[in-house]
Amino acid sequence: MSKFSGITSFSSLGAVKKVFHTGKVGHTGTLDSFAEGLLVVLVGKLTRLAPFITATDKTYQAVVRFGVETDTLEITGKETARGVIPSRQQLEEVLSQFVGTISQRPPEFSALHVGGKRASDLVREGKSVEMPLREVTINSIALKEFCGEYALLEVSCSKGTYIRSLARDISHSLGTCGYLAALRRTGVGPFVLEQAVFADKMSPFTVDSRGISQREQIFSEEDYNLIEKSLIEFTPSFATQCNLSPVTLKNDFLHAFMNGKPLKKNWFINSGGEVYKELPQGYVAVFSCQGAFVGMIEVGEGRITYCFVVPSL
Repeated sequence: MSKFSGITSFSSLGAVKKVFHTGKVGHTGTLDSFAEGLLVVLVGKLTRLAPFITATDKTYQAVVRFGVETDTLEITGKETARGVIPSRQQLEEVLSQFVGTISQRPPEFSALHVGGKRASDLVREGKSVEMPLREVTINSIALKEFCGEYALLEVSCSKGTYIRSLARDISHSLGTCGYLAALRRTGVGPFVLEQAVFADKMSPFTVDSRGISQREQIFSEEDYNLIEKSLIEFTPSFATQCNLSPVTLKNDFLHAFMNGKPLKKNWFINSGGEVYKELPQGYVAVFSCQGAFVGMIEVGEGRITYCFVVPSL
């Protein structure tokens, strides 16, 4: 579904809980309150897929404002520095430096834990926080628009990338400062914003408008119907799109699988109905012969282990 600016990712799930009559609803990656865009929502026992989908690459549209920096590195923070405004040519020349695997320092105002406490809480208590560097991968950065002190970037990146930090680091590489003025997530793995519920209610995302889409959390009967119709079944083909290898569990071993018996290679067959000589390595999505998703396993060298089992959907 689409999350709108001004509300938290958690509060965006309220309508989904109401439609499906369950409190067991999760998402695959928080968007800050000021940000908007795609929120992939999982319902019921499929919430256990969250870490596997969260691990997929993300795409964003980001508006960076140059010449000003804030303590939070985004629009809601307090101004901490001023600098010059770079030219479009100068910006284009440095962007390639940030493509590939890079070291990134997360924002101090973040939910990451330092010494057992959230970094943002420590900063608000007036304590000094040194955020450790982490490796992230930037697949691509494209400059879509440039107007005055604002630039619209399109970014494809790995899990764990902070676009706020990217805006800061790009600015610093230009000898100035900057912050994230607006952010819209447009993709998570195989999921795209255009197919999300309420995506048609979002404003065009540009440098001038900065695309901020506000929407009151008042849902009509039509909205609830749209949410219900948007539910996607987790199928073998969809598992493949999520970078998971799908296998079929033979009916003879379904009961043993559901009861956590030691896993054996001959339990699983491929799309041609043949027992695997070698199972796919890594995380594997298991489906019954009837096509129902029944669990996840992990396959390594000489071992097969359970991740979780889904008795029924």
